[in-house]
Amino acid sequence: MAISNAMELQYPDIWDADTNPSITLDFDWLTVDPGFGGQPFRTRALGGSVPGPTIKLSPGTILNVQFRNLLTDQPESYKTSDVGRYNMYGDADMANLHFHGGHVSSVLPADDTTLVVHPGHSYNFTVPFPEDHMPGLHWVHPHHHGSSSLHLVGGAALALIVKDAPNSLPKEVENAEEKVLVFQDWDVPTAKNIARKAGDAAFASSLNTIEGGLEVGQRFVTVNGMYQPTMTVVRGVWQRWRILYAGWQDLPLKLFMETNEAGCELQLLAKDGIFITDYPREITKTIPLPPGGRADFMVRCSNVGSTQFSALTRDTLTVVSQGSDITRVDARDGITSSAVPEDSKNGTNLLNAQVTTDLTSWQPASYPDYLQSVMEMPPSDGCTCPFVLKGYGDTSRMNGKTYRSGNNFQHTTYLGAIVQRELVGIYEHSYHQHIYPFQLVSGFEETEYFHYGDWHDTLLDEDGKKSSGVTTWVIRYQTTDIGGKMMVHCHNTMHADHGMMAKEYVRDMMADVGGSCECDIFGPISGAGLIEDDVGQVTVMGSVKEEAAKEEVDENGGSTISYCVAVVTSCAAMIVSLLLD
Repeated sequence: MAISNAMELQYPDIWDADTNPSITLDFDWLTVDPGFGGQPFRTRALGGSVPGPTIKLSPGTILNVQFRNLLTDQPESYKTSDVGRYNMYGDADMANLHFHGGHVSSVLPADDTTLVVHPGHSYNFTVPFPEDHMPGLHWVHPHHHGSSSLHLVGGAALALIVKDAPNSLPKEVENAEEKVLVFQDWDVPTAKNIARKAGDAAFASSLNTIEGGLEVGQRFVTVNGMYQPTMTVVRGVWQRWRILYAGWQDLPLKLFMETNEAGCELQLLAKDGIFITDYPREITKTIPLPPGGRADFMVRCSNVGSTQFSALTRDTLTVVSQGSDITRVDARDGITSSAVPEDSKNGTNLLNAQVTTDLTSWQPASYPDYLQSVMEMPPSDGCTCPFVLKGYGDTSRMNGKTYRSGNNFQHTTYLGAIVQRELVGIYEHSYHQHIYPFQLVSGFEETEYFHYGDWHDTLLDEDGKKSSGVTTWVIRYQTTDIGGKMMVHCHNTMHADHGMMAKEYVRDMMADVGGSCECDIFGPISGAGLIEDDVGQVTVMGSVKEEAAKEEVDENGGSTISYCVAVVTSCAAMIVSLLLD
């Protein structure tokens, strides 16, 4: 999909991984013009567009992605390996991929975000999605520590959809036109500041060409890479909106209907790629979608007219509801269909559009093992641990500690454990964990959007403390089947880049052979259940340093980091083992 100045909303291209056994995903500069005012500018993009193409696959598919970092290193940019610069912005042209929301392994060649792919190098990801993976909306984005903010603020993200099985949904959902809506936050002044602090002269210079938006502080919200587009729908027709907030700051999307002449209604179907149990759940107030969060809604506009949506308090999307002169009744389903010929501009095939009076109450016939309710299951012995998110900038901390690479972990669990985490600070920090979604158990005041028993992988409740005074949320999940390191962090990537990030380890063993939990380790782990090459080793594709070894003092604890470099392929790929005292 090419970015254009056309105001009718466009949609990302679809890449089907079921029919394409190997996907090549390039990370490179791209000239874009979302409509901010001023000249087109260059940004880093995935797959040749902003947002990148939507990847679709079925449960049980092995996703093969050749990730090619086509950037060129800026020699004068700051590197996080430089003395005193760990947990700071840097490594502007280094990258990797994170398959956000996927219940997938964190062990290479899968979703290991400690991987570093240098400019001019590539890596072949092999990510098996389990046969029982819940269908839903997820996403892919770079996740290199130090440059995550630079890459997300520039729009490097794409949606990933695990397909629904045929005949598994209510008819009105299965037959509804699907719309993928990727919301992105372009905070230009903050982006310039991050680029300056990272020594990213190329991006900083590009951002200076943006001239418009002074009245909104040059902070823009785009939908599918477009600024303030229009979306045309047919009155009375249900659509399935699949909303991704590819956010990187600690602000919920705050999606809201400022005006609603079209009489649009939103009925919640799923959150963070997981079907809710009380569909349809009507949402009439602001949608507090956390950065990194996703939500599926059934949407219908009952009147002819327009509805103005705002996000982050800015006018973002105008929905125009129009009438139709084609009506038919499907006697088999009792559904009245209202349609017009396909609109080539927005890709809507309205001949199959469905109109119903009411939606059908529904939940999946079954949930996979990793999504079995743990609401009434007590946490396993020793498996209740805290995560306190606190600080900003250089003071960003999780449990009072900054992130340390290599063999350094905060908590450990084991396969089969019922794990409980007590979260403090998520009224101002967004909490995200990899591999395992979590269930909301207690410690908060229910709203339209947040219910006890809901599942998330990303959480932020900006208004919770204000309304209830509660400061600790309790979440719970079961580590059913995937062992290895598990990243947890604030999804304000500015905070994560400064160290508000940690690792847990799920030992690949059960309780009956000695599996146990441990909290507040803040250091190396050893013993049974560790997966080979998954604890203290970081794989780097490309040259790291001219020297074969380098000693550096870690600013966070005075520890010495030894970089042991070995060439492993003729393409100059290297493996760097970081062993921390």
